[in-house]
Amino acid sequence: MTDQNQKTSNTEGGFCSEVKFPSYSTLSPEVKKRIEENRLKAKAIQLERRLQNGSNRTSQVSTSTEQQNTNSSTEQQDTNSSTEQQNTNSSTEQQNASSSTNTNANNQEEKLRPMKKFQNYVDYDLSKMINTRGGFLFETPDENSKKRKIRELEPEDPPIDPYHPDTPRCKECKTVEIDYQFHRIFRVNICRSCIDKFSEKYSLLTKTEAKEDYLLTDAELKDEERLPHLSKPNPHKSTWNDMMLYLREQVEEFSFEKWGGAEALDKEFERRQDEKKKRKDKKFKSKLADLRKRTRTDELEKNRYKEHKHEFGMAVEDPETGISTQTCSSCGISVEVVLF
Repeated sequence: MTDQNQKTSNTEGGFCSEVKFPSYSTLSPEVKKRIEENRLKAKAIQLERRLQNGSNRTSQVSTSTEQQNTNSSTEQQDTNSSTEQQNTNSSTEQQNASSSTNTNANNQEEKLRPMKKFQNYVDYDLSKMINTRGGFLFETPDENSKKRKIRELEPEDPPIDPYHPDTPRCKECKTVEIDYQFHRIFRVNICRSCIDKFSEKYSLLTKTEAKEDYLLTDAELKDEERLPHLSKPNPHKSTWNDMMLYLREQVEEFSFEKWGGAEALDKEFERRQDEKKKRKDKKFKSKLADLRKRTRTDELEKNRYKEHKHEFGMAVEDPETGISTQTCSSCGISVEVVLF
């Protein structure tokens, strides 16, 4: 490469001053090495972009070919040791370029993830669905993913055989069209019409109602053998715990057995209500007394620093000393006065 003068044009169409570049043969070995490393890095970046785009541009190929031919002519002037070192650097740069290309490809294939706060409450994860191009979507199993709160589909009702002797029938009207949800969860054979007709027996209670009205504890309500429950999504907020529903007939039976009948349950309920009212009244009285105390203290503090106006009476002369004094009727202070 020989010395050459280069003119660069600005945005206005003018020319800058001439710049002289040194000859390649006059450069030091360190500068030549840095130039070769930069060339190999540029070549690796160009290869990476070509792999990502998936298309080979003819203009880039021709430019890179000319540059390689020009640089190969200059490389022949270097020693054998520098050539071996450059070949080693080029191989390592190509390996790094291929590894970075693989990393970018993996990042592109990275799947979408649901929001963190809703990750455990999704029914269908669309990021894991596979389109079969036949009208069906299948979800790929992921054993390493966190346990998600997936709603299990209810099983279909079995076929009804009205003539079979073992077919379950409604305990009220003896029909075979029973509600299989009540049969499966509460182990009670009842039809939908009888559920609406006898709502005082077969209506559903929430966990809060069972605790407040029938005086049951959390440990008793967790007994699946005695008190089975139906779990449904919380209507107030989807991320809260499921709503637990109990059959009123089973809750009443368990509560009457615990307290000794309906009358004993009513007495216990009234006793707890009276204690609750007493605690509430006691708390109110304590707050009222504290308020009065603080109010009285504030009033005393105000009176302490309030400006006092003396009300003096008639002057009284002491017969022994002959000094006349006046006394305040409110605070009792005495002052000497001179009578003219």
